[in-house]
Amino acid sequence: FGSSICFLGSRSGALHATAMSHRCSFGGVVAAAAVACSLIAAPAFAAAAEEVGTATTALRGAAGNGTLGEHGNLPATGMQEAVAWQQAGVGCVRVERFVVENRCPKGIELLGWSRRVAAGETASIEGRRSEDLGRLSWRLQDGPWGYDYIELNGAWTGAGTDLCAHPNYATWFGFSTSSRYEALDPSSGQLACADAGAEVDFSAASCPAGFGPSSRFACDFRATQDSIRDCASTQALYQEHHTRCISGDGSRASRYSNSLPGEWSGNWANFPCAPESSNWPGYGVGTWIDCTNKRKSVVLKVTLCPAF
Repeated sequence: FGSSICFLGSRSGALHATAMSHRCSFGGVVAAAAVACSLIAAPAFAAAAEEVGTATTALRGAAGNGTLGEHGNLPATGMQEAVAWQQAGVGCVRVERFVVENRCPKGIELLGWSRRVAAGETASIEGRRSEDLGRLSWRLQDGPWGYDYIELNGAWTGAGTDLCAHPNYATWFGFSTSSRYEALDPSSGQLACADAGAEVDFSAASCPAGFGPSSRFACDFRATQDSIRDCASTQALYQEHHTRCISGDGSRASRYSNSLPGEWSGNWANFPCAPESSNWPGYGVGTWIDCTNKRKSVVLKVTLCPAF
């Protein structure tokens, strides 16, 4: 990956890599210099398209202006008091708290913590996990059985620890819920950095023609090695058009705005198709680059099934 530092790992047979600094090469197309981005390696697409276990799930997003108070009542833990938060390690964010707000009509199961969050509940997720360390994965109780997920691109065990990576969506399998993730300042509740989050406004009602529900997803893209290598496909364009980057000023766009310039400018927050596709546009993919550069302490807020 050019001069990037890449970390390879495996999850249910699917390799994944994270390009943590400088340059990322996407199937021979090199992103702009100094872009830090997350990248699912080519073998991951081939293996992941064939997986049928819990790792074969996708992810979706939500909306809001990035302040904690708007998103419902959080558990009372003194979050907005003046606290001396610990600085993260170099190239990392310190996730002081992990909060899940479930606006879905059903409860959700959160993989790794053996934790259920009821419909309408906002929960502070505590404790350490020992599985699914490279993702945040959830599914609706009573099905479909597939997990939607956020790709963390680095191992993260839970609140109170560092994440030394740049999260993104990777939704080429399909989806069951919409979602949003944000890095919020622990004291103010405001967006913590220039590339603070992302959202997907997927819905079963807008599932592209030719696709639909299955036992795995409310909208199953039936991914194959060939289908994920076409960025002009119906399902790829659907993902592109329904994914938004959340900038630190609260604005939403398909790519990060140049109004808050930096290494993240112009990045996507999702992989709607494989980067080795012949028509891959050459964009960087990744979020929280500004957060990790500044070694921020943050609250990781995930909102499920928000209204758009």
